Amino acid sequence: MKEGDFSKKKFLYMRRLSKRKSTALFSIIYVLLVTALFLLIQRYDDYKLKTNLTAFQEREMKSTVNNFILIIDYMRKDMIENLERDNIPYTEESIKEATLTFIRHVIHESAFANGAYIWINEVVNFEGGDNYGIRQVHGNLPETEGMLLSTSMQDAKGNLPYLEELVGIREKGELTYKYYFKEYHSDNVSEKISYAKLYEPYNWIVCTGTYLNSMYNPTGGISSQNKILFYSLFTALITISAILFSYIIILNFLNSRKLLKETEILKDEVEKDSLTGAGSRSFGNALLQEYMNTFTSMGKNYTIAILDIDNFKNFNDCYGHNVGDAVMKNLVSTIKEQLSKEDYIIRWGGDEFILVLNKTDSDIDSQMRGLVKKVNEQVIYTEAGEKLHYTISIGASHFNDKDKTITDTIKRIDDALYLAKRTKNTFYIIG
Repeated sequence: MKEGDFSKKKFLYMRRLSKRKSTALFSIIYVLLVTALFLLIQRYDDYKLKTNLTAFQEREMKSTVNNFILIIDYMRKDMIENLERDNIPYTEESIKEATLTFIRHVIHESAFANGAYIWINEVVNFEGGDNYGIRQVHGNLPETEGMLLSTSMQDAKGNLPYLEELVGIREKGELTYKYYFKEYHSDNVSEKISYAKLYEPYNWIVCTGTYLNSMYNPTGGISSQNKILFYSLFTALITISAILFSYIIILNFLNSRKLLKETEILKDEVEKDSLTGAGSRSFGNALLQEYMNTFTSMGKNYTIAILDIDNFKNFNDCYGHNVGDAVMKNLVSTIKEQLSKEDYIIRWGGDEFILVLNKTDSDIDSQMRGLVKKVNEQVIYTEAGEKLHYTISIGASHFNDKDKTITDTIKRIDDALYLAKRTKNTFYIIG
């Protein structure tokens, strides 16, 4: 081989080697650039996905809390409407406790997507500080219910989430915020996103929240091939959770209505005399004690009257107990027609009844006279078709400052009844 041919081949070899090196370097650079671009796109996709999921989660949390508040408010108003319709006495505190019991049961039995849960804090002092609030319900940590809260309490990184929550509620009535907290059944500390809104009637801050890493894994991201599947699965889980949650709410609501009706039926059985439909003696004792407490604390007075049927024993002895029962039923029915919604008739025992009238003015005389006259006009028929009339005597009085107990008031009214019974078919009022 000639030297020129060798040099030419060497030149061509070195040129091809150089080209291969350049191609390899270009390929490496190209791969690195494509990989870097892919990673940048992936990071950007991760960022956009995280942003979108966070926004989506915020909307879901707001929807969940708003719907939950609507359910709380509907149940509260429905209970009040039912109680007022049936003239059942109640207090706002009793309604609040019944609502809290129901809501606590629902929250404890519910499960939400992404490890989310609901809790309710009641604000006692909107200025904050120690013991500014009470943890009333917590879906994940029921053992903390009843715990007193402080705006100086810190999260796992030294932030003041309770202070931030209270300030946001105080200024706008709602807020979305983040803080760091230990994961459920774990020592891992994660960032948590929460939404809170005030339910004003009870100063309840209704909250829901979830850990960010439970809805998104920032280490690997989600490939573009799986995004549709992810969103579909995520939406399906939210939908299924919403359906299950709605089912639980409806089921518990129906059970609550059923329990309320059963309670009302039981209450009627306890508070009403089964024969005449008048109030029972136990109901009367409670009512008189309540009214006496009102008189003692506020000065509001009432007219209390005792009436019985003149010569009632003769009806039972001469015509049988069926006629005696018919007389008492007719008496209660007649008296009820003459009373207002604020007045009560109570069967005290035998043929003796107590009237509780929500007034003490000069019309009492004419009302007592009218009751005696109306009863005197009634007609009872025996099984043989015989017409019977009956009369009543009434003794009445009011609470006074010397009364220490209900017994003192009843004794004075009994004295008035005794004076009325001396002539029968009349009434006597002791001032």
